[in-house]
Amino acid sequence: MKRLRLVCWIGAALLLATSLGPAAINPETVAYLKDAVVLIEVDLEATATGDAAGGSGSGFVISEDGLIVTNAHVVAPEIETEGGRTAVADQRTVTVTFHPNTARERSFTAEVLRENADLDLALLKISTSTPTHLQLADSDMVYETQPVYVCGHPLGLREISIRSGAVAARRTWQGSKYLEHDAAAEAGNSGGPLVDEQGRVVGVHTLTLAASSMLTKFAIPANVVDIWLRSAPAQDPERQAPGSRVQQILEAAGLYYDDEGEGVFSLPYENDMTVYMHEYQDFLRGYVDLGYLPGDDREEQGQAALAALRLNFTDLAGRLSVHTTAADEYELYWEFQVPLSAATAEFVTFMGMVGAQQSAYWLALLEDIDADQPEGIELPGDDEELFQTVGELLEQTGLIYEQDDENGCYVLPYENGEELDVRMQIWKGTVWTYTYLGGMPGEDEEEQGRIAIELLNRNWDDPFGRLSLDSYYDLVWESQVPVDFLTPDYLTILANTCANQATDFWEDYGFTPFNEPEE
Repeated sequence: MKRLRLVCWIGAALLLATSLGPAAINPETVAYLKDAVVLIEVDLEATATGDAAGGSGSGFVISEDGLIVTNAHVVAPEIETEGGRTAVADQRTVTVTFHPNTARERSFTAEVLRENADLDLALLKISTSTPTHLQLADSDMVYETQPVYVCGHPLGLREISIRSGAVAARRTWQGSKYLEHDAAAEAGNSGGPLVDEQGRVVGVHTLTLAASSMLTKFAIPANVVDIWLRSAPAQDPERQAPGSRVQQILEAAGLYYDDEGEGVFSLPYENDMTVYMHEYQDFLRGYVDLGYLPGDDREEQGQAALAALRLNFTDLAGRLSVHTTAADEYELYWEFQVPLSAATAEFVTFMGMVGAQQSAYWLALLEDIDADQPEGIELPGDDEELFQTVGELLEQTGLIYEQDDENGCYVLPYENGEELDVRMQIWKGTVWTYTYLGGMPGEDEEEQGRIAIELLNRNWDDPFGRLSLDSYYDLVWESQVPVDFLTPDYLTILANTCANQATDFWEDYGFTPFNEPEE
């Protein structure tokens, strides 16, 4: 049975651990950085579909003749729309602004000279000289705990920010090398430089994984940038059509599918369920549209949301989630997400079958049909061998852990303001990573239902796992992935995500006592 009680008495208010951080860099270097770091704004329009979008990011001047480096995803012409579609813009305007929101503000229209989606790097050109530009450091010489600073325009804010932190690790994610750092970075910092105390670029900030308090932030090493800048533009890969990588996986799996256009593919199943698959932010996402969260009013919808959270606890690797529309309506989905680099043909075949069966089971429950929970859905493999493999990977991560033979799991202690344990064990052929959060918050059923809808919304935005409700009405954050997906870095990110999702939850809802005595 998939259940192991995690008891840790957490106070209602959790405080994130803080540190003093590195010393301030000198004013001259700060002024130099302000001259060379730019705000990048992009306007896109796909005239064929009528879709339009705008976005912003950061970048930095790399030479005196107006060359600027940023992320490829900052200036990418794709427009992600509702329903998982990806429209390709045929009109793109890129604007680069120096010293925004100051008396020195100047804006230029930029030409996109190069784009390399594999490296997530782009090179822009503006028609003016830029005598102030940043130098690339030797990122191979960067060491863990070295002070660094993220420069850019978080959340599209026009004033520049320079935030301090340190290099945390060297990581491999999705097959690429990164510098992990803990400087505060948000959407909008993408493409901005990660610099040392002398203002030299050690990396280009590119992504932040998982929860809002998650400290897993990645930068492309400066040496990768340098090698790319010295390479011939013809070596950059051609931009792939929306969904091309997903289509390649479906073809390899031999699955029957219909191309719905704009990167979405539908897979019909014999039980009249249709699973859709598409690419979303370097993840392969599969989903079944289950309509609106049922109920004539918010109270009934809340009870349906509680039932959905309970069903999540029985799912192998997917989840029920809710997407709130602009009209404040709740769209219900069964879905799964997996990094594209780990999406094998065999796993996609398996998850398509899981999605069709789990979704049919949920719809039957909604219609009060006496339905049996899907049986026999599990990945092959010997549990003892899989458990040993997880232990070997944990040993390579450098994480602190211990083996709990009595309960058949590994225990990883964390101190995210308060002590908590992340646990890993084998369940139905997958690695079950989880931590219990306490009882379901809320003073009565109506409030619990409202919160349950919010938790399903959190599931929608979570790339790695889900919130679920066990048979004792206790909440758990959990993730289940095949052992084959795991590398030491992936395992580290998964464990950190689990701990930080717990911290996020307690910050928002406090701690509710468990619904049964401590075991």
